[in-house]
Amino acid sequence: GVVRNGFVADETLTELQRIEKYSFHTIAITRLAYVRRISDCAGKVGLDAIVKKLVPLLDKILRDTEKDVRSALAEQLGSLAEIISPENSSSADKKKDEPNDHKEQALLEMTNTIKETPESAIKLKLSIQMPTNKGGLYIKLSQQKNILHETEIIWEETSPTWKEFKIAFQDIEMKHPMKLVCWAKEEKGQKTSDFLGMCMIEISDLFQLQSDSSLPLCNRFNVPMKDMMLFFREIEITPKRLSAVSNDVNLPPIKSATKKKEHKAITHKLIPCIQKLLIDEDQEVREKACEALVKVAGVLDEVEVQTNILTVVLLLAHDENEKHKIIASKLLSSLAKILGPLLCSNFCAPELLHLADDPKVNVRKAAVQSFGQIARVAGYEVSKKKLLPSFRALAKDQVWSVRKSVVEQLVEMAAASDTKETSQMFGAMFEAFANDASRWVRNSAFEVLGRLIHTLGDHASKSLISWYCKIPALASNKIDQECTFFCAYNFPAVCKTVGFARTPELISTFQQLTTDTRYPVRRALAFSLHELAHIIGPRMTEKYLVAPFNKYLKDGTNEVRQGVIQGMGYFLASLAPAKRESYTQEIWTIVRNSQRSWRFRELIAKQLPIFSQIFSHKSTKDSILKLLSYLFRDEVAVVRKVAAMAMPHFLNRLYKDDAESCAPLLAELKRFAESKTYKDRQLFVFMCEAIITTPSTTPLFEESILPLLLKIPSDPITNVKISFCKHIVPRLRQGTSLVAPESLKKIVAEMEGEKESDIARFVNHVHAADLKRSDDIIQSNLEMLSDLVTRAKEQKEREMQAELDQKAPPAPKSAPAPPPKSEAKSKDGTESGNRALGVEKDVLNLNSEPSDAIEEEELEQR
Repeated sequence: GVVRNGFVADETLTELQRIEKYSFHTIAITRLAYVRRISDCAGKVGLDAIVKKLVPLLDKILRDTEKDVRSALAEQLGSLAEIISPENSSSADKKKDEPNDHKEQALLEMTNTIKETPESAIKLKLSIQMPTNKGGLYIKLSQQKNILHETEIIWEETSPTWKEFKIAFQDIEMKHPMKLVCWAKEEKGQKTSDFLGMCMIEISDLFQLQSDSSLPLCNRFNVPMKDMMLFFREIEITPKRLSAVSNDVNLPPIKSATKKKEHKAITHKLIPCIQKLLIDEDQEVREKACEALVKVAGVLDEVEVQTNILTVVLLLAHDENEKHKIIASKLLSSLAKILGPLLCSNFCAPELLHLADDPKVNVRKAAVQSFGQIARVAGYEVSKKKLLPSFRALAKDQVWSVRKSVVEQLVEMAAASDTKETSQMFGAMFEAFANDASRWVRNSAFEVLGRLIHTLGDHASKSLISWYCKIPALASNKIDQECTFFCAYNFPAVCKTVGFARTPELISTFQQLTTDTRYPVRRALAFSLHELAHIIGPRMTEKYLVAPFNKYLKDGTNEVRQGVIQGMGYFLASLAPAKRESYTQEIWTIVRNSQRSWRFRELIAKQLPIFSQIFSHKSTKDSILKLLSYLFRDEVAVVRKVAAMAMPHFLNRLYKDDAESCAPLLAELKRFAESKTYKDRQLFVFMCEAIITTPSTTPLFEESILPLLLKIPSDPITNVKISFCKHIVPRLRQGTSLVAPESLKKIVAEMEGEKESDIARFVNHVHAADLKRSDDIIQSNLEMLSDLVTRAKEQKEREMQAELDQKAPPAPKSAPAPPPKSEAKSKDGTESGNRALGVEKDVLNLNSEPSDAIEEEELEQR
């Protein structure tokens, strides 16, 4: 096709051949277009063609005179490394899909041999390498609930090696993996042990391990930890003929860390290219190369990272060029997670301190911006001893841009520190920044203040809170008015940390914010009112939040109205039931007045599951059900489908209140199923999809809805039958349907033999995109209801605690008597986890008035 300036690509060439030819074309835009296709092409041609054809082109392309071409090349190199790497995702997916019959057969043959050889066993001598060890370590090997071996405890060694031990194969289940867990004790005599790391080993892999093989230890989530390795110092299988059997059956190879020749292309070709791009004259090229190097580091093992990646960073950090040092600072931050705590402590922190002490302003500024990430990974001890002293010194730097960078890292450094020890230090630093001579520093300080208070939590000083409350009233000669937006944006987090009712200053601050007429402030408050309502409770919400809520509902800016409508369900759930009931008419008003803004109707439709639970039975039946029916007939298809997916939640709610009250909904379902309009019958299919995939305790589906659904496969309109094939049939096949009556299975089996081309094509293929859209809505509905239950329980706990605090007697002047030995049990013995079935039952408690008093007996117990 034509690219530009009359250029026509030769369509007879393969994609790889076109890249080889046109990456060096005389037209720059042509070169750019084909350089951007390198990684896509690499994913199709295979490793051999990548190494022999694509990699040799790189060195020539990076000398291109156009910076856009060099930048595009830098973008491709990271993806290219991921494709070349043996652990790339596409290869892993292919291995998962391959049949495992050969491995099963091999295990069966070995199992038979072991039965004939009772003395068969495996001898192991294990060792662990770790950064530090101030206590004792031991290893426990188990398989399911069977403990195979437990080593002795070795004290205060970073590379402990345990004595050789033997495990009989008669005690091992061949089909189950062996679990190896390393435990630690801080001191002798300690009864409990701390989890240190674990490793899952397939039994078939044991036959292929050799002496001095190593595997990484993982955390509880099976994520490898970079600084901890398990070594098989010695491994021997007896008798010898058992090893011979394992060789004869040719087990699939274990994942090995040995380098392939293709893998060397990363270290010998790609990294040198990236290294040259890191010192490119153009800043965009350098930044893209920085991102590429981080991607490359992610596919290399620990030794290769130290040998190849850290060498590049070290050279840049000690280069005389200011731009190269800045790139080195960015790389130290970006590589921190990949390198892990040990390398961050021993390599990154010293190099960062070296750069932070540089005479060049831009170098110091870039170094400061990496402090937070390095501190998080390296840990508090390293941060306290190495980073915080330098950080405090940089806070007093003579150049305002360096001090501003320190302000921007305050929250990150606080999060990486022990706030109990450092809160006073961070408070003093903020005081200095708030009174800094530079307006830019002062602005940045007040922008991060809300986040800083939230990070310090209970240790935030009264001075910090006082500064935060003053933001809306500060004069324009002190800070820019944009700081008020950050005050509004962070207000819920500060309230949750400090307590709205306990801090009168916060109440005054909120009232000032609600009178602010600027759009960013109004929008920030509108999007957060529902969270604030959940934090402060029904009484304070009705007193302080209802008025701004009503005002923002009628705001002239759509974005502000969107924010308040989007959280309307949660906000109403935070109100007392009597006040909540008055908003049913307001919901109708929003729907009727949004004929030109269908997205507002979609926002209401998305909250129908919440509306189905928070109102009284009468309001639900008289008003919310009519709203549901109205949205079923909306002119926009998206709104109709979202509303249809709420059907099961209304059925569950009404059935639990009164089974007979479900009659209007069942009649509505029948009207859609038998409608003369094919779009209505399609919507009925969507309703059924939601019903069969949503947990329910009602028998209504098989009694009243299934007979209607069984008629759909014989619908005269092909599109309706296709909807059945795309939304009902896959649910039955995949097992995601919670009901699977035989009559429905029989219909599906008949459709699979359908001769009509369209139906045959759709019934025999799963259409993932259509299912995903439905799954997203269904999952969102369940999560909303689960969140509603959690919020209700949290609110109830806060109300009880507040009542106890109010009724608690004053503290005695003398020491109180010791508490009794036995404590009264809590009345609430129910479990808190309630996510799917029965979730609506708990939500219905929202419809009762909050208790104004607690029984005297319970108060005495507390």
